[in-house]
Amino acid sequence: MITDDLIRKRFIHDTISQGINQIYAIQENVVQANLKTQSGQLKVHLSRRPFSFTESDSREEFFIRIFPYLRFLDINYRRGSDRISRHIRSNLALYNRAIWGVLYHETFPQIRYGFNDEIRNSIRQELEQALQYETSNS
Repeated sequence: MITDDLIRKRFIHDTISQGINQIYAIQENVVQANLKTQSGQLKVHLSRRPFSFTESDSREEFFIRIFPYLRFLDINYRRGSDRISRHIRSNLALYNRAIWGVLYHETFPQIRYGFNDEIRNSIRQELEQALQYETSNS
């Protein structure tokens, strides 16, 4: 049985997953465009886009794995006050600008205002088709 609660959970899960993937894509593009990597571990980590979630009765928690070196790079380029550091810093949206920009300006407003009847109906149809597919293959 497909309930409104199930549809709402699916919408929130899909929206947050898209936001997390977008954060990793932004970080990956910034690293490729602005940083010279030596070992390539940072690029590999960002291309895998590692995140997981746990689901209980009324909660769903998302866990994002952050490569510690990424945070170090973000802090390191904030220290310099010379012209070159400011130029590099303006192109490096590695951590704060990428994460908070996507979450607060795109993902959270979409969760708050984007759950309308059209979205409900499309998710309901997807779930009904998946349910029919499972029963036909059983």
